[in-house]
Amino acid sequence: MVFRRLYLRLPACTASPASSSFPTYFQDDTQQTFKINVFIFAINCILAGLTGIAVLLPGPVLAAESLGSAASQEYAIPAGRLSDVLAQFAATSGVQLVFDPAMLADLRSNGLQGRYTVQEGFLLLLANSGYELVDTGGGSYSLRKAPAVGNPSGEAVVLPLMTVSASTVATDGTAADGYRSRKVSQVGPWQGRELDDLPYSMTVLPAELLENVRGATVDQIFRINPTTQIGRLQVDNNQPNVLMRGFNNQSFYRDGLAGSRYNHDVGLENTERVEVLSGLSGFLYGPGNVGGIVNFITKRPTAERLNRLTARYNGGTNFHVHGDFGGPIDRDGRFGYRINAAYQDGELAVDRAKLRRTFLSAAFDWRVTDDLLLQAHVSDGDFLLTGAQTGFSLATGVRRPSTRDIDNTRSWGQPWSERYYKTTSYGANLRWEASDWLTLRAGWRENDSKRYQQFVNNTFQADGTYTQSYNSYGFGPDRNYYEVQEERLYQVFADIRFDTGTISHTLSGGIQRTHHWNEYPTSDMWQPQVTILTGARLENGPIYIPRPVFDPFVPHESIPTFTRGSMTLNLGDDIRINEQWSLLAGLAHSTIEGSGDGIEYDKSAITPSLSLIYKPLSTVTTYATYMESLEQGGTAASEFAGLPVVNAGEVMKPMVSRQYEIGTKWSLGGMLLSTALFQIDKALQYYDISNPAALVFVQDGRQQHRGLEFTAFGRVTEHWSLIGGLTVLDTVIRKQKQNPALEGKRPVQVAEWLAKLRVEYDTPWISGLTLVAGFNYTSDQYADAMNTDRLPSYTLFDAGARYVTSVAGRLLTLRFETQNLTDKRYWVNGSIIGDPRTFIFSASADF
Repeated sequence: MVFRRLYLRLPACTASPASSSFPTYFQDDTQQTFKINVFIFAINCILAGLTGIAVLLPGPVLAAESLGSAASQEYAIPAGRLSDVLAQFAATSGVQLVFDPAMLADLRSNGLQGRYTVQEGFLLLLANSGYELVDTGGGSYSLRKAPAVGNPSGEAVVLPLMTVSASTVATDGTAADGYRSRKVSQVGPWQGRELDDLPYSMTVLPAELLENVRGATVDQIFRINPTTQIGRLQVDNNQPNVLMRGFNNQSFYRDGLAGSRYNHDVGLENTERVEVLSGLSGFLYGPGNVGGIVNFITKRPTAERLNRLTARYNGGTNFHVHGDFGGPIDRDGRFGYRINAAYQDGELAVDRAKLRRTFLSAAFDWRVTDDLLLQAHVSDGDFLLTGAQTGFSLATGVRRPSTRDIDNTRSWGQPWSERYYKTTSYGANLRWEASDWLTLRAGWRENDSKRYQQFVNNTFQADGTYTQSYNSYGFGPDRNYYEVQEERLYQVFADIRFDTGTISHTLSGGIQRTHHWNEYPTSDMWQPQVTILTGARLENGPIYIPRPVFDPFVPHESIPTFTRGSMTLNLGDDIRINEQWSLLAGLAHSTIEGSGDGIEYDKSAITPSLSLIYKPLSTVTTYATYMESLEQGGTAASEFAGLPVVNAGEVMKPMVSRQYEIGTKWSLGGMLLSTALFQIDKALQYYDISNPAALVFVQDGRQQHRGLEFTAFGRVTEHWSLIGGLTVLDTVIRKQKQNPALEGKRPVQVAEWLAKLRVEYDTPWISGLTLVAGFNYTSDQYADAMNTDRLPSYTLFDAGARYVTSVAGRLLTLRFETQNLTDKRYWVNGSIIGDPRTFIFSASADF
């Protein structure tokens, strides 16, 4: 973080004798020292309550050290009110500080973690507070308002820039800041703009929020984010899926490059933050993703040593252990590392459903020169789910039963069913500030994965019973026949800065390339569907049977391969006319190509992007954006609603979508309020389920989505912070030639309303204790194209608490949360029921 104007002055201090009034033998006992510091802090609180003045007595730790001493020690002071943080810091440091807490009543601090001298600690804690430290003599100090710094002429003087490591004092996206984030990674070709000034609807879910809401899967972060609708639970298939602006999100990204084709590589252990961009992104990220982009940003090496262990209980008997380690390698800090390792195992909150995961990642940074940064990263993960909660489907003419009749605490599949995924990813980044006017950026990523599945599906029959069928996909007798997927991705950009008169430009141009291919051990990966249960009834509960003996899986000698890819050439100009007006203008030449399985296509299009930005006030941004995007035709999935799709793997032809959007962003106190109005027009793709025995993926007609998004992130008052928002959608199918009866219908699985709120209350009576509550509402949606199968709306409530403290100078965070507090039973989509009430507990410790 760079402080451009620093009005904080520290006195020149000399070493002074020890002023501790405690016996010296206590100073050599860590446990006694901790107890004494707690006792001192309690006395200070009593004195403050009686007199209104905080007199911070010196503690035994570093009692012989003066403020000006160069000696340093480790601090782990949690975020909170600035007065409380200063009190803890002074008590731990062994200095005497006298001040009136009332004058700091409206100020908060992000605490202090890391190794510092006393002088450095006060410098960081008081920076930008408007107060300075005063030496009152005798080893005692007080606070006063910092006077404006000036010169004899009376003009203000701006002190030299002071650079402090972002890892030590950054406030961006912290819980103390209400999770409001200003920082955002490069958005396609664009870089250098904060979230407030980007002409797109975006939300950022920062690192502390990810840690505080995590459960067994990533789904909880999408339940909290106001602009995302859960489309499929991750634990259902290790394939988290969201709808954005009413469109299915096909792929999640990692550091601006597409991730695994089916999202099988999504995890939070090595994720610093998640950036969610709503709407078209053709110029920004290449073809596809009409609803938006979910971009996972990788954790990078830390400037200070980081050793953190987290143990998490996820409900049932499922436990998760995660280690996060980072820091510099060399003395100068030019080499850095970040290692994340995790293991998860045990039965989930759903009986008979067991999840085992292993994950390991490493990231390395090398600051070759002050202007050249090289980064590398690698990760490897295994995911094995047995006894998964199975899907449900309806026989022709059958009405959907109520979820009240389906016990969601038990798996309605078979304990021997398996879904296995293995994903390895590696890549590198380069950033070179070649000159004052030229920056070069490059990124490369490779994903290799393999998977097999054997699962069951339940189909409701007209007589009130259900049948259960079995399918396998790339399983084989020895679990050694997989579908193999490989992706190669890279991007290269150059930024050229220049002025034309009083107008400044940043011209960004580059190339984005993706290449995906799949290999199969047989031309028919699906084994024939086999019925294994008939006449089963919901009121009797799930029926578990031994795994039947099926026909052997015989691979063909030939290995069919399907390849697909895209290439986008970008050229855009970030034009700053003055402090109020700016313009983002760009063109993208995109090409989509594919071959294999009898499919050959190659299509190109030039798509524009234009944004006009106006800031009537420094705290308000308004914008209008138009964007087009070439979209690769959808690929028929291997299954839908738990049933095989007869044209699985078929790729529809490419198409062009268009979006209009206007919006505002308003920084109000500690809050960022954002509003966007939009309209998207695109080709219609859907699964035709008119014949449940032969589901077909088709592309026909157009669909139009109009809507409103409102989001709010930040701190409302000293004690309250919130994340919330509202999404309203008006979606309709138009120009349907294949089936005119679909015109005027709502697209499948699109909720018209999403309303979400998460509030946190920092209790004033217990420092470090935060109470948490929230809800998310999803309105009704349809499970079929003809809008006859309606899924009811549902509201989920969460509640919990978090306690941050320091034990023996080390940071300890305890979290407890109940998800789906009222144990609501609901349909996530037309096939899958939601998770039951789940208790999550975790403990994180720095050491």
